[in-house]
Order: sequence, then C-alpha cells, then structure tokens
Amino acid sequence: MKFNFKLLILSIFLIISSFSYALEIKNIQLFDSKRNRAIPVVIYQDEKEEKPPVVIINHGYGVKNTEYSFIANALAARGYFVVSIQHDLETDKPLSRTGNLFERRKPLWERGVQNILFIITELKKTNPNLNLDKVILIGHSNGGDISMMFTDKYSGKVRKAISLDSLRYPFPSDKGVQILHFSANDTKSDPGVVPDKGVETIIIKGAKHIDLCDRGGPRINEEILKSIIQFLK
Repeated sequence: MKFNFKLLILSIFLIISSFSYALEIKNIQLFDSKRNRAIPVVIYQDEKEEKPPVVIINHGYGVKNTEYSFIANALAARGYFVVSIQHDLETDKPLSRTGNLFERRKPLWERGVQNILFIITELKKTNPNLNLDKVILIGHSNGGDISMMFTDKYSGKVRKAISLDSLRYPFPSDKGVQILHFSANDTKSDPGVVPDKGVETIIIKGAKHIDLCDRGGPRINEEILKSIIQFLK
C-alpha cells in the first residue's frame, strides 16, 4: 500500500529545565493521500538515543495533541521516541453526545486506528533506527478509546497501553498486553469497559476528567507521570 505525503517540519530545540540535556521537538504535518487526510503530529526525542522505544499519545476530544507535554517531555528525556497525534481536525464533524455513544463514536475510533497505522508505516520509512516492532500507546478519553481499539485489533503491535480515563471501548485485557488505567473522580466508565481482572487502575485524588493532561497542574501531572514511569519499567 503506497502513501504519498507532504512534510512540513518546524524544528525547535529547547532545554527542559528539569533535565540536563536538550530535547528536540518537531511539529510535522503528514498527509495520507489514500484517505485524503492531514495528520499533524508532534515528535519529542533525544537524538542521542539509539533504537529508542516508541510512545504514541492520543489526545482527548477538545484537547490538543500539544497538551500532554508533561508526559512527552519526561519520556523523551528518558530515551523514548514520543509521537503525539492530532486526530481531530477543524473540518471534522462534532463528536456525538447523544444516542448510542459506542456505535456513534466508533467511526472516530476507527479513523484514529488508521491514523496510528499510517504513522507507524511512515516512521518505518523515515526513521529506520526506531524500535517499532511494538509501540506503547497512551490515550486520554476519546484517545484512550482509540488506544484500546488499536490494542484490541492489533495487539501484536502493542507493548503496553495506558488509558487516561477512557470510558467507552472495552479494555482488551485478554490480548496479552499490560494495561494501566487512570480513573478520574467525576466520570464513570460504561458497563463492561474496565474488567475486574487484568488491568491496573489508579484513581488520582481530586482529578477531574479534563485534568488528565497538562491542564491538571503540577500535583496531578506528577502523580500521573510517576505511575507511568513505574509501569513502563
């Protein structure tokens, strides 16, 4: 399957104050000609790392892919190659909020799964040094549903999966993939989404659904990050 894509790269170098070396952050716009769809991504990396494991971040609806920098910067500084995908575009239809939400939102999750597959394919072409045999997925809310669907359908491509309070797509705990689940205090997942066994669940005290991104502030961000780093060891 052949894709033609246009790359528009704006590279920024900065020093992350809590670490002693420079990280490279790239804003890249890919284009999937088969689906006629732009796929903006932000890449965070430490260029000195050889054969780094890959983390793919999937944002929540209404949250930008740039709003998970507390996770992306910290993991990149620890040797991971982090890709944060912008799944939702301004031209997309609004997210369904009525009716059977599983069925009505399923096409969005399927589109997100295709975005992830496309990104993995392109990274194999442009970054052959990456460890892309199995990726780590992190997803918030709707992005967590995308991550769970991808893990369900392509478990052989996933090393570990992390849900930041996703609520709709059942966690595929029977696929041999370790899953970490962060639960907010103001939401409740649909029946059957989180299994009784096979998933590690962490409740962040005082955290609302929208707080599981940069908006959560230092304390919540620190608690989430600490658990993620421990889970990925």
